[in-house]
Amino acid sequence: MYKILFVDEEEDVFEHFLDYVEASPLNAEFEVITELPLPELDEMLDLVVKHSPDALITDFMLNEAKVDIKYNVPYNGSALVQAFTELRQDFPCFILTSFDDQAINQSDDVNIVYIKNILHADSEKQTKARASFLERVKKQINHYRTRIEEKESRLTELIKLREEGGADIIDEKELIELDDFLEKSIDKKSIVPSEFKQLSNTQRLSQVLSKMDEMLNKINSGDGK
Repeated sequence: MYKILFVDEEEDVFEHFLDYVEASPLNAEFEVITELPLPELDEMLDLVVKHSPDALITDFMLNEAKVDIKYNVPYNGSALVQAFTELRQDFPCFILTSFDDQAINQSDDVNIVYIKNILHADSEKQTKARASFLERVKKQINHYRTRIEEKESRLTELIKLREEGGADIIDEKELIELDDFLEKSIDKKSIVPSEFKQLSNTQRLSQVLSKMDEMLNKINSGDGK
């Protein structure tokens, strides 16, 4: 089961999106949560984190209609996606919009922008578009999950290798890179800087330098033993 969080400023659109998913051949694989945009971006980010979805789908113009919200929303869907991916690197996000030109111009990744009218279409062509979009969502979620699982598995291997004393500097470098990646997948803004993870590297390099100094001192003193 894949959990989708769908954000829009109109509750009527929630019904269109739910109907859209229900009409898809993949409907049994998706759980949909709907939310109106909150008046502050930080509050909205906290809400997304609280729901812990597998994918975020948002409307682009979140401040256009004032039917179900009476407050100003000072961000659009592109800003929401950008802010959330600053917290969760490479997280699956999508933008549905009737203003695709504006959304594409304001999005870092044009491939996440989809035309909103696929929610309302009934033709065979649009039915394929519906299936294509949800298939894309599913693939992106699976790709994200697989990538994290592979990184976690490799990190576990390297930690075990380090604990057994068999990790070299190349292994240490990979371990830090993997740790950085996984931290960014959880909370990109709270990661520990890489230089603070290099204690074992520093210790090993210091030992090497000490041995080099010792050897040079013996050579300079004429003692080659």
